Amino acid sequence: MDKSSLRQEYISKRKALEAIDLAQKMAAVSANVRKYLKDKEFNILHTFLPQRNSKEVDTWPIIDMVRREYPSVSIASPYIIPGTREMEHYLISAETSLIENQWKIPEPDPLTSQKVDPEQIDAIFVPLLAFDLKGYRVGYGGGYYDRFLKKCRPDAIKIGLSFFDPVEKIEDKDQYDVPLDICIAPTKIHLF
Repeated sequence: MDKSSLRQEYISKRKALEAIDLAQKMAAVSANVRKYLKDKEFNILHTFLPQRNSKEVDTWPIIDMVRREYPSVSIASPYIIPGTREMEHYLISAETSLIENQWKIPEPDPLTSQKVDPEQIDAIFVPLLAFDLKGYRVGYGGGYYDRFLKKCRPDAIKIGLSFFDPVEKIEDKDQYDVPLDICIAPTKIHLF
């Protein structure tokens, strides 16, 4: 399937999730994230913050778990530069002031937060709607993460978080698409 068809299908699949299914899938993804992180060493872990009312993977329980179990790991989050398709990245803590952008996504306030260079980031939780067996993903269509991931170190680990298993193949991937290294789903941790 092509990206546009997959985008529509997986937005519909998410919307159809009942609260109990959503909670079970979230718990399973969180458990697999915990399993994956247990023997890893990162200094800075980057994560998206969940869009309000989108039934996206909720990264807040994961952030809380990292803060509790890996207190030496710093967490960063993106801020979309208004009027562009570019992001800046800032450290977040329990005290960070967050502002909601036009898409109802919380972002660190760039006026009061500490900026992080993409080269400093060791691992990135990447938002997605669908992914394939080779680690390519379908996002929301803006290209923000593909631009960002190209600025990260080659050894930075790109980790997708998904409520669903992979599709066989995304038909219309192009030279701008950056594949994931791993995708964590409720049923398993997929390595590419």
